[in-house]
Amino acid sequence: MNTAASGSGFTVPVALTIRPCIAEDLPKLEWFGQFTEHRELIQDAFERQRRGENLMLHVVTNANGFPIGQIWIDLERKREAKTGLLWALRVIDCYQRMGIGTRLLAAAEAELRRRGYRCAEIGAERDNPGARRLYERLGYRVFGRDRHWYGYTTPWGERRRTLVDEWVMHKDLDGGGCTHQPQLG
Repeated sequence: MNTAASGSGFTVPVALTIRPCIAEDLPKLEWFGQFTEHRELIQDAFERQRRGENLMLHVVTNANGFPIGQIWIDLERKREAKTGLLWALRVIDCYQRMGIGTRLLAAAEAELRRRGYRCAEIGAERDNPGARRLYERLGYRVFGRDRHWYGYTTPWGERRRTLVDEWVMHKDLDGGGCTHQPQLG
């Protein structure tokens, strides 16, 4: 008689590594179809990484290299203010609430410090209070509010536009303060 189906539990340890995105990761970043419509955005972020304008950090399983979490860093948009823009922070559902997002943020902040940035900026969508609480717990403070549209073309040729309404949050990375003025609105 097979007792495995009787509900007895077991633990499978999974080692994780944070590393930059490689070309082989790109199809896996669609997360089994959940982000397929964002293929253009993923490819664009990877091309910007190749040019040194962006850094895509991923948490991958050492067993199969599957990216279960990510954070991307725009290194160019606010370079003069020594501010790195963090975006696309996500952790696949079954690995959430395990500290992976916290580790991704810490890795992104360490990378910004290594490159001489003084401030990290991230957006918390106003309809996602959990994200705001996480960022505040990790030392980010509301700096302003931003509403903007972004667009992309899906793999099946549809043009999409999405409104983002978010709290802009900053974290001082070196004790010298962030150098630009708050965004109000």
